[in-house]
Amino acid sequence: MGKRLTLIVLLAATLFGLGVSSSYAASPTDPGPRWESLSPEIKQVLAPVAPDWETMPDFQRKRLVNAAKHYPKLSLEEQVRFREQLPQWAKLPHEERKDARETYKKYHSLPQEQKDKLKKRWQEENGDSPQSSPATTAVPMSPPGTTAH
Repeated sequence: MGKRLTLIVLLAATLFGLGVSSSYAASPTDPGPRWESLSPEIKQVLAPVAPDWETMPDFQRKRLVNAAKHYPKLSLEEQVRFREQLPQWAKLPHEERKDARETYKKYHSLPQEQKDKLKKRWQEENGDSPQSSPATTAVPMSPPGTTAH
């Protein structure tokens, strides 16, 4: 449970870092985007959730499109984390995503010293270290129209 919550908080951090507001919601007259209407770049970023796209709530699709627009500005590590955690995040019930956002807001407001202590404690409890993180060794996604080497 601890690792799952941490993964959720990390993805929430990524999404909030992109400026995705928790109060952003679709109006009944403004449905979320259809998969077919997305640009190839956005489709590539959101490919892990493509099979579930049309069943997602409109507001969730809009949030994900907003996050995908900011994807190129993320660091390599953030991009890897985003891609790895996107499917799990998208499948979470709305209330769990909302709780993760609130947890992130609380964490983000802490002084850096407290954040460092919490991160260290989590790593000790879960046997993780920054050097062994898969996010630091994964290969980045190639831009559309290019091939990865």
